[in-house]
Amino acid sequence: MKRNCLIFLLLSFSVCLFCNPKVHFSIDDVSNSLYDLTKNEKKYSSAFEQPFFRYLKTLNDRYSIVVSLYCFYEHNGFTLADCTDKFSKDFSENSSWLKFGYHAWNPNTTFIIDQKDMIVGGGGYEIFLKEIERITGSTKSITSTVRLDRFKGNKDEILQSSYKFFDNGISTLLCADSKTRSSYFLNEIQEGNLNILENIQVDGLYFHETDFRFDDYKNFEKLFSENVDEKEMIVFTHEWLLYVPTRKNIIKYFEALRESKKIKSNIETFFLYCLEKKLMFVSEFQEL
Repeated sequence: MKRNCLIFLLLSFSVCLFCNPKVHFSIDDVSNSLYDLTKNEKKYSSAFEQPFFRYLKTLNDRYSIVVSLYCFYEHNGFTLADCTDKFSKDFSENSSWLKFGYHAWNPNTTFIIDQKDMIVGGGGYEIFLKEIERITGSTKSITSTVRLDRFKGNKDEILQSSYKFFDNGISTLLCADSKTRSSYFLNEIQEGNLNILENIQVDGLYFHETDFRFDDYKNFEKLFSENVDEKEMIVFTHEWLLYVPTRKNIIKYFEALRESKKIKSNIETFFLYCLEKKLMFVSEFQEL
């Protein structure tokens, strides 16, 4: 028995030596920062003077992070077509670590449909790609690993927005961080395999289980300890938790600021761990 345990430990150690631990960090619901960048484009001489992007640049400078920003095409009357391209050089020059990906057409619609119920240009994905390339000045800023809003999107919509139809089309889908929550079009058997293996391939697309979100800041230590993974860790949060919008209710506004501060503290704790363990940040998962 002891001999078997020793063999297992040695095998685990050897796997750890030759594995390439990966960390994927992303931020959902991105829109307000791009709106602010556009509204104040005369004020900012660099994209990284804008508070949200300045924060990300600080994290990159300290911890060498890679971050994927999952964007709405349309939010509160602002669209990516309205977004300034004044800072395209900044984004292009930092495309190695700052990526942009599709999240949804808007908070209520994953993909747009025309009057004949046919998917339009990959469900709006083609339009998204065009605008992100314009805003960032480079296709290198686009990630094909995405997390769709609410982990929703039917098979036809996703496949017609995939790499099979577009350069930088969707190749990988990040799935729910709860084993009881469904992801996209996966059936019960596929969901079960995902829960066990953490990543699977279906219809030429890769599906990877998300480990945890920083949003639940009160349980961060528990979530972190439960999800430390030798192979990969996929974590995320939301823009509105890091870049707190102003509110008429002053009390709620300052409560949101306090929550944001705690979340940022947990994020830095996590990134410090990654730095000390020499984990590798990635923006893409295109293989199992």
